[in-house]
Amino acid sequence: MKLLRKLTLLVATLALGAAWAAQPDFTLFHSNDVYEIQPVKRGKLGGAARVATLIKQLDDGRMIVTFGGDAFSPSIMSSLLKGKQMVNVFNKLGFDVAVYGNHEFDFGPEVAEQRVKESNFPWLSSNLLDKRTGEPLAGGVRFAVTEVNGVKVGFIGLIDDWLELTSPGDHAQYLDYVTVGRDLARKLKAEGADVVVALTHMDMVHDEELAAKVPEIDLILGGHDHGGMFKVVNGTLIFKAKSDWRDVGYLKVFTVPGQKPIAFLEVIPITNKIPEDPAMAEVVAGYVKILDEKLNVAIGETKVPLDARRKTVRTMESNIGNLIADAMRDYAGADVAIANGGGIRTDSVYGPGQLTRKDILAILPFGNVVISVKVSGADLLAALENGVSQVERVKGRFPQVSGLTFTYDPAAEPGKRIREVLVNGQPLDPNKTYVVAINDYMGRGGDGYAMFKDAPRVIDERSGLLLAKVVMDYIQAHSPVAPKVEGRIKTVK
Repeated sequence: MKLLRKLTLLVATLALGAAWAAQPDFTLFHSNDVYEIQPVKRGKLGGAARVATLIKQLDDGRMIVTFGGDAFSPSIMSSLLKGKQMVNVFNKLGFDVAVYGNHEFDFGPEVAEQRVKESNFPWLSSNLLDKRTGEPLAGGVRFAVTEVNGVKVGFIGLIDDWLELTSPGDHAQYLDYVTVGRDLARKLKAEGADVVVALTHMDMVHDEELAAKVPEIDLILGGHDHGGMFKVVNGTLIFKAKSDWRDVGYLKVFTVPGQKPIAFLEVIPITNKIPEDPAMAEVVAGYVKILDEKLNVAIGETKVPLDARRKTVRTMESNIGNLIADAMRDYAGADVAIANGGGIRTDSVYGPGQLTRKDILAILPFGNVVISVKVSGADLLAALENGVSQVERVKGRFPQVSGLTFTYDPAAEPGKRIREVLVNGQPLDPNKTYVVAINDYMGRGGDGYAMFKDAPRVIDERSGLLLAKVVMDYIQAHSPVAPKVEGRIKTVK
């Protein structure tokens, strides 16, 4: 345990008394929203090999390993392997039970069902059914019960209605999570479960509603929110870990006859201070090798040189900026797309000739996802003003656009540079609502795009595909590509 920086966040539900001197009846190891088996944040956080070390260190035979959904997508590796690597890693880590997340269905229900068949553990789908059969979708189960150290622990898996964010197929049927949660929790308790745990993949506000309305649920271990959070509502502990194994939750659970269990939660950061398990590191390295081989495969052809030079993408319309913005708008079905020039890297010119996956990942290396937001015409104008406000300093906020054209005066005062904006050929209406495709960095207000930070999402950060994959798919669909500089951005002479 000396390896671990443990952050004790919460002692939930009851006074401790002398019970803490005893060993817990069982423990839970929880993570959620894991897209990468490699470490993230430049190798500082996460990584399956470190998680393997931690699981081996903590497991005393009474530990249940749970997962709160979202694994099969999105990542570049998953775009190639359709999440197969995630299931293999989860199996080797000894996962015991999981709930579906929306990204489990990014490749459709058939692929999801195949991944479920490959899993050595059940995937819960209590309120997501196949309307043809009334059974859980894609080979999932309604509930699971396990006995640990003489304690019967029942699990149910609940989601909120995110079906429109992914591709669960025409036969998916969503049921209310409160109603299903109450019915199943009561059923499990009636059949002898000492503790009922809900694994969920929904917004925190819905977890809170579930806890408030279904006291029969003893613990809620969730997902869908990537930032890590915990709360106690109606005596029920709700916990979600940070995404990509940046941390995990370790819960010591003590049962109390006739009352809710006592749960002691530690949030453990997964840092480079935790050594990698050699066997798991070898598994990960094997997948990285496969990825490297597959990245050198051509995805299409460009008939023209693609200009990704820094000064081009940060100061003027560029043909590669047009290509990227067009791909974003096409994917999102948006009125307009804006790509920040600083997200386009390599400072190089590509082609004419073949384009590989490796080329696109070099050009778009940041792992951003495409989202779309609803903004007023006035806010869209403000976004463009922000985009050209530091053009003379060659800043990354410069906008590459699709679906609109604009004229600006670089000599004018920042904030007053835009002279004309046409959206799909029509003058910008400051009172009209437009759907704008952007990346999640801009959606967080990055590069000065504060007007997007709180804008209503159409495609949100948890649902959008990786920008690099969006562009790859677009090139594959339209190859050979020949994007042009065509007057989308004009300067006053």
